[in-house]
Amino acid sequence: MADNKKLYQTLGIDPSASQQEIESAYQHLIAKYNQSDPEYDRLVQAYTVLSNMETRAMYDVTGKVRNRHTRSNPLNKEKKEKVRYTLNTLFLAGAAVTTILFILQWSGMSTTPFYCACVISILIKLSEYLIRLLP
Repeated sequence: MADNKKLYQTLGIDPSASQQEIESAYQHLIAKYNQSDPEYDRLVQAYTVLSNMETRAMYDVTGKVRNRHTRSNPLNKEKKEKVRYTLNTLFLAGAAVTTILFILQWSGMSTTPFYCACVISILIKLSEYLIRLLP
């Protein structure tokens, strides 16, 4: 965990605070400030980050707030999803082929095609998981 706990201090809560505690602290503090006050903006930022489980987890790990203006390109995300879908489809087809080859191997046929199909299926699934890691 990162040592930077500035957002938690801004709301006056503990890093282990629940969602209800975050909401309560925010509502209590925000009522004290005018929208033109700089403290108001800090409270809103702290609440925005800590009220969302995903951004809170990222903040807890890195100690940094993700910039609102850095967005992933939706076209890249769409292409990535299409590639993942294609790889998952190939994996399912490979699983079917592997099942057939297993049955044939069990009946006494050579084991080489079965092991090749297993390796290919594993490589396809591994590449799909690696694509998930790409930003």
